Amino acid sequence: MTGHRPGDGINRWRNASPAVPARDNGSMAEHTQLIDAINIRTSIRSYDPDPIDDDTARQLDMTIDAVNMLADAHIQLVRDQPAVFADANASGHLNNAANYLAVVGPKDDGARERAGFYTERVVLAATLRGLGTCWVGGSWDRSKAARHCRLSAGEELYLGVVIGYPERHFDRMAKSYTELAAMRDAHRESKTYEQFTAPMSDEARAAAPDWFKAGVQAAMKAPSAMNRQPIVFSYNPDDDTAAAMIDPNVESGQALNDLGIAKLHFQIGAGSGTWAWGDGGLFIHR
Repeated sequence: MTGHRPGDGINRWRNASPAVPARDNGSMAEHTQLIDAINIRTSIRSYDPDPIDDDTARQLDMTIDAVNMLADAHIQLVRDQPAVFADANASGHLNNAANYLAVVGPKDDGARERAGFYTERVVLAATLRGLGTCWVGGSWDRSKAARHCRLSAGEELYLGVVIGYPERHFDRMAKSYTELAAMRDAHRESKTYEQFTAPMSDEARAAAPDWFKAGVQAAMKAPSAMNRQPIVFSYNPDDDTAAAMIDPNVESGQALNDLGIAKLHFQIGAGSGTWAWGDGGLFIHR
């Protein structure tokens, strides 16, 4: 974790300049910001009614455009559509949800993993700008959501990400990085490091390099469908590679999306490197 002075507020994250998403993480400054975003990001279910301002939306769209070029996806920011979340808002499962990232892509299982990877990159960019997010699969009206998206032939709406200013966001913006990270840690429990590296022995875990351990620790903070955390990692000392696999013992209707999200978090935590797509894909550290 990078060091921060007490009193550094969320203004730092909200005002950070947009970074072009890239599989090799880009500059050191960008990498530090992404680590920070992982450490303070949490799923937000209650939002202030304030709309996302045009300048923030423009900056997010710039990030989305860059991501879509890399991902072969069609992620879109949709604003001011509370009817999509009417039932969830009425039940209290969500509160004041009105905007979303529409995760759109080809009707292809492999594309779902890429969409998870790159949409989470947009989520982290949004976190750096003081926005809250929450991945949704069932807590919205998918058919209404789709009507506000641009769907080309052969495309479908996979999932959504609620996005907006968190409830009492001015109070949140005044908190220090340390306070925000502590809030994230208290927000929900995670599986243990040993569970995330279930294919490995205790001896193999102890002997794994620091970059692998840091990658797994970042992946432990990744969102997943119903918080099932269905992804496990292993390290192969013979060729100095890591692997990410879907745990067959964990039921998850969005395992490929979760695989992409976990791979992004691991890559950022590890510092640099490249993943191969797919269940069991290898990570080459650089």
